[in-house]
Amino acid sequence: MSQGGRIEQGLAGWRALVRWLGDVHSTDYLVAKANDFRLFTRIALLITAVFLSATVIWDHAIDPVNARHTIRLRLIESLALFVWLAASWNDIRARLARIAAVSMPLVVSFTFILVLSRLENGAEYGIGGFLYFFIFLPFLLVGQSIRFAVSSLACITVFPMVVASLGVSAGLDWGIYNAYVWMGFVPIVGIQLLCEYLYWRVSVYRRHVERLAVTDELTGLANRRRFFIESERILETHRRSQRRLSLLFIDIDHFKRINDTYGHVVGDAALCHVAEAIAQDMRGIDLMARYGGEEFLVLMPETSHRAALIAAERIRCAVRDKSFDAGLEDGRALQITVSIGVASDRPVADQTPQIDTLIQNADAAMYRAKQAGRDAVRGAADLSEPGAAKTR
Repeated sequence: MSQGGRIEQGLAGWRALVRWLGDVHSTDYLVAKANDFRLFTRIALLITAVFLSATVIWDHAIDPVNARHTIRLRLIESLALFVWLAASWNDIRARLARIAAVSMPLVVSFTFILVLSRLENGAEYGIGGFLYFFIFLPFLLVGQSIRFAVSSLACITVFPMVVASLGVSAGLDWGIYNAYVWMGFVPIVGIQLLCEYLYWRVSVYRRHVERLAVTDELTGLANRRRFFIESERILETHRRSQRRLSLLFIDIDHFKRINDTYGHVVGDAALCHVAEAIAQDMRGIDLMARYGGEEFLVLMPETSHRAALIAAERIRCAVRDKSFDAGLEDGRALQITVSIGVASDRPVADQTPQIDTLIQNADAAMYRAKQAGRDAVRGAADLSEPGAAKTR
């Protein structure tokens, strides 16, 4: 490989790393990660708190005479973990939880230094105890961002040297200390990055599966399942805001004839063609879905019946006027038309409209458009009007 090729390959790798770091620090990713590891973090904090309270056994093994002077300090260490547990109980990424995730390990580190100062030859025998931070802390911070976790681990590593400058060191040999902790720091960070990468791969796969579960594979629109889930949320918001709402029921004219004459490949292309034409007229707040077969639904919040009829007419014209290249051998372009039914709802206090009723009314209006010769738009009465439910 040439020098230029190696440089380009290196730049590509660097760009991929930057993209990955951006992805693993995105809000959606971090929220999902925190939710996944909330219970794990609680249990890990509880186990660590119990472990710290039991380290009086370790103190007694080093110095049976002075171990009684460390009991209170060990309880403080354990209490610090319970404080962290309480602060992060509901949300491990909350501001108070993150403050606790930084401050409580420092409290434990400080009290551990005091413990070593209470024990005879504590600094000599206990310096390896600092490695426990590399055993427990990565697990306690697994639900945080990788940047936060690595920064916290680095902070706890240099902390003993910082407090030593203030006169609290318990006579630690800093040469031995640095040999211990930095040889542990580098591989632990590497393992953290590896675990983060593995979780990221799982999250990417999960997002892909979730997207497939709520997306129509052919058109890329929301599928029927997602439409009903999202529509319930929209309807509830619609009731609270007391604003109008409308639904379009769109059906491709003579779709069976297209399939029978030109085949299902052309039929699939026709579905995508219509979906693209409809989507061009949609707003960000509209919910568009493939309802089934050649039928599409568009739920339009904050839209009056009149405005929905105008939007439906625009869609009808857009589909009709957009040339459909079906890839036929003779090069002919087919004309696709749609029939659209429109149903609307006026909000009523303490009463949420039913999506099934909206669909039934729009469906009935769409059939009237079919009966009128197709390539037409028809509207149903507002659901709040007397007898509206009987329009079909």
